[in-house]
Amino acid sequence: MKIGSIEVSPLAAESMGVRSLSTLVTTPDVTILLDPSAALARRNGLEPHPLEYQALLQSLEQIFVAARRADVLSISHFHYDHVRPGFTDFQYIFSSREELKRMFESRKVFAKDNRENVNASQRRRGSFFQREMKEVATELQWADGKTFTFGETTVKYSQALPHGPQGTRFGYVLATTISTPDATILFAPDVQGPVVDSTLAYLLSTEADLLIVGGPPIYIDSFHSTYSRDALTSLRSLAAVTPKLIVDHHLMRSPQWSAWLRPVATEAEKQNKQLLTMAELAGEENNALESQRRKLYSVHPPSEEFSIWADSTDEYKKQNKPPIR
Repeated sequence: MKIGSIEVSPLAAESMGVRSLSTLVTTPDVTILLDPSAALARRNGLEPHPLEYQALLQSLEQIFVAARRADVLSISHFHYDHVRPGFTDFQYIFSSREELKRMFESRKVFAKDNRENVNASQRRRGSFFQREMKEVATELQWADGKTFTFGETTVKYSQALPHGPQGTRFGYVLATTISTPDATILFAPDVQGPVVDSTLAYLLSTEADLLIVGGPPIYIDSFHSTYSRDALTSLRSLAAVTPKLIVDHHLMRSPQWSAWLRPVATEAEKQNKQLLTMAELAGEENNALESQRRKLYSVHPPSEEFSIWADSTDEYKKQNKPPIR
């Protein structure tokens, strides 16, 4: 979708069948790939369905092609559905060290600082990522609170924002604002609504023409009972003033995502704004496969070969591709 002189191209998201929020942004001055990764996960005792693995392969192919086109690869935080790790894992992320090196070779990288406002897990992952980037990237910049300029394009990063509620064990993320003289877009993954008032204030302050925001994980009972109302209030506030509000990611892992989002859609319609998913922004039908996993196993039973693979040990599955073709 074109917003002024900025082209916004969704590459992968829950509404497109995988865990991701990967987005390619092109301005007259620079091409930026935001969060170049996608992943799957076990849910309700079930491994991802073969259709989910097929969607993952397709998404990763698109992300890789976009990475080789991009001038800058931008990393909001170090969860694997947002950045590729440098080890082999075919169970949920189809990663390898070779793939990581080829993706980031000769690219500028702007990333969440792995030293400050980071939990132990992301500090460790960020350290490994930094080590890999020294070999292949032309530049690695810690981006927290920084602004970069490319011609008439400004790329501004927030300070670290909570990955959901204040004090969450999941650490922090960066929001990215990309502006040209005629348009502003904001990419705010994994803020989960947001549910923190200061994060909401920051998102509103950018006055973005298009905002991509990570919705709340209502599939987690403890979150739904404690923070769901706060997330809904925030999204209604954003829908009232944002010309194009894109809500996706964690929210779409729940079969109830559409019903939960209805008050936000009502607010957007009342204010003559647009509420979209990433799939809809890409001009596609919603295909939230993870939210339908039980139904997929029932309606499209996997092959015996896949079932044997799914019943194997995690170590075996990490080293051996699922038989999905």
